[in-house]
Amino acid sequence: MGSRQVKPSFGKNEMERRLQLLYQITSQTKKSLNEQLNNALELTTKLLDMEIGIISSISDDSYTVRNFFPADSGLSEGQVFELGSTYCSITLQSEEVVAINHMKESEYERHPCYAAFSLEAYIGIPVIIDNEVYGTINFSSSQPRKEEFREYDYMLIKLLGEWAAATIKRARIEDDLKEKNERLELISTNSADLICLHALDGVYEYISPSVINILGYSFKELLGKNHADLIHEDDLEELKGSPYQELKDKGVVTNVRYRIKNKKDEYIWFESSVKTVVGEDGSPIGLQSISREVTDRKRLETMFEQAQEMASVGGWEFDLESGKLFWTDEVYRIHDKEIGSEVFVDEGLNYFPDEAKEELEAAISRTINTGQKYDLVLPFISEKGVNKWVRAIGKAHYESGKAMSLSGTFQDLSKQVKYEKRIIAQNEELLKLTKTRDKLYSIIAHDLKGAFFGIKGLLGILLEDIEAPDIDRESIKEKMNMVHLSAENTYELLENLLDWVKIQNGDASPVIEQMDLKGLLLNSISVFESAAVNKGVQIESQVENIFVHGDQNMLSTLVRNLISNAIKYSDKNSKVIVGIEEFSNYINIRVKDFGLGMSADVKKLLFNKEERPQRRGTMYEKGTGLGLLLCADIVEAHNGSIEVISEENKGSEFIVSIPKAKK
Repeated sequence: MGSRQVKPSFGKNEMERRLQLLYQITSQTKKSLNEQLNNALELTTKLLDMEIGIISSISDDSYTVRNFFPADSGLSEGQVFELGSTYCSITLQSEEVVAINHMKESEYERHPCYAAFSLEAYIGIPVIIDNEVYGTINFSSSQPRKEEFREYDYMLIKLLGEWAAATIKRARIEDDLKEKNERLELISTNSADLICLHALDGVYEYISPSVINILGYSFKELLGKNHADLIHEDDLEELKGSPYQELKDKGVVTNVRYRIKNKKDEYIWFESSVKTVVGEDGSPIGLQSISREVTDRKRLETMFEQAQEMASVGGWEFDLESGKLFWTDEVYRIHDKEIGSEVFVDEGLNYFPDEAKEELEAAISRTINTGQKYDLVLPFISEKGVNKWVRAIGKAHYESGKAMSLSGTFQDLSKQVKYEKRIIAQNEELLKLTKTRDKLYSIIAHDLKGAFFGIKGLLGILLEDIEAPDIDRESIKEKMNMVHLSAENTYELLENLLDWVKIQNGDASPVIEQMDLKGLLLNSISVFESAAVNKGVQIESQVENIFVHGDQNMLSTLVRNLISNAIKYSDKNSKVIVGIEEFSNYINIRVKDFGLGMSADVKKLLFNKEERPQRRGTMYEKGTGLGLLLCADIVEAHNGSIEVISEENKGSEFIVSIPKAKK
């Protein structure tokens, strides 16, 4: 341009001076970047014999002073001028070095800067950073140049401009990094996460300041130490398995949990994600880890898992799009299936028997179509073939009106169902006992009342006969015999009632011991000899020396009831046969009479507690039917059986079979 007047040659010494200046400027490694810029302005201003040196930034029409020399120039850092009022407006238009030796004699004598500041000499160049104008570096003086600017001055300014651009860019980057580092340090210090860089063998190379809050160590205490040295030995072995292999294969592993020792020698739970750091050639050069303490979360999860296990409740989720089914550990345990093994919906449904499976499938389909939650209690067969009862609850999750997934709970109710069945059985037993009690009350109210009413009536008649003026001794004797018989029958009834109540209430368990069955039968026969004689009935015994294991008192009650009934229902001048038969594993006690006998309908009701027949004997002896019920219970307590052979008007035979072996 017209202002540039360059001499055709220049001195070698001047060139060397400028090269030395550039070397001096670029070698300022121990100074800050701002100090380097200020020093460059000072050295160049003096070398060019100028009065002022400025580095400016330009934005729109504003010209801002960033660095200047000398300090007493009247300028200040951050001072702003209109761009049009500075010679730099000329420099920006040229986009290269602008040098003016004598402004008054140049084409720019009317420039506003000359009018305002009367600066006669000027040299400057735009500072370009990343292809954008940052500002200018320029030097000016109030006196014209004695010697015109030479080619080496242009070269100096051009190189100086490039150096200034690089230095300012570096300052920007350093400021940027400093700000980022300050933010990173603030974040990492107060973060719940611990950020670390490791060598490939796990040795710490960088640790974020948050380590002091998380583990209690300073970063200096851990630098150079191996991360593995702090991990619990049991967890370390586990980490060397699938997590290490995943990191090796994929270059990253996430959310791995393990215990790590803090400075207090306490183990806390960590959750870490580790990534392989690779070099420019793609080969691994280190590891980066981000970790956080999850001790409280782990404790809550453990408590939740324990609560689930105690309640036998697990959770499940089914993705309708992917078909993937997820079970919690407790659901695996309920199925008796290996925890973590892959599961499918069809497989899960096959654990239910046919009808239960159909019911569950229908419920799932209804939930997907309507959104209605299902809650079912169903039979279930585990992987090991164990029969269980489970409660299955499920609900659907929708997106844009479409069911996307199902989730719910799965609970083992086997114990509860077992207890419920037991309670139902106990309630039924209680109801049965209540009915039995009511029946006993009815028997006591009816049978005993009737027996004592008969005795009372006979005694009243006897009192009248005794008071009569002419006493009929034979009549009184006959009535006394009747009173005696009624008393015996009432006593027998009372004994049977007491024995039966004991058995029904579970208070009478058989005391099994070896005993002489022949002696027991003969003693029982002797009890009824007088009654048999009074009725003209002969008791014939067919017994041998046989020993059996049983409860002597119970079997005595059994035999007495059978003999008593045989006499009661025998005709006068007939007989009763009492005998024993021995077989290899059991014995039979047989009691046979030749009296009334019974029809098939009566025989069918003999051992029915609700409708037992109550027939009178051949001499109108009262019968309650309770004795045979007692006999049936005694036989059952001895694991035996009772058989009745009877025909109407031809007598009856009762055969009791009892195992010979000790029970």
